[in-house]
Amino acid sequence: MPFRPDELIVNVEELAWLTMGDGAWAKLLRACPETGAWTVMFKQAAGTVAPPHKHLGPADFYVLKGRIEYRGGVAKAGYFAREPMGAEHLETAFPEETVYLFTSYGPLAMYGPDGKIAGVTDAEVWHRMFSKPK
Repeated sequence: MPFRPDELIVNVEELAWLTMGDGAWAKLLRACPETGAWTVMFKQAAGTVAPPHKHLGPADFYVLKGRIEYRGGVAKAGYFAREPMGAEHLETAFPEETVYLFTSYGPLAMYGPDGKIAGVTDAEVWHRMFSKPK
């Protein structure tokens, strides 16, 4: 199966940031329907907190700028970290503006205010979000 060049090489600087909520933006780099893996560059404003979630597949991330404080500890610019399947995060804090590259090898379950799963995000969801007309 031939690939389009934009599927093999992505100029991240040319991608627009999609607003994900107050103080959170994302650039989708890849969403693979065959494997379920997805790679997103996130930007978080200083003082923001990511919603509570559970990793239904393993994941890893690399911090390009800023600082992430989470269940696993503190990851600063230049740190690479991995998340095992089943890892839960009730609070992931960004005390300063942070940009990080995140790859998930499966879906994330997002918790609602009641502590129950409110939704699941996966490669298909990311693909749909970025395929919508602007």
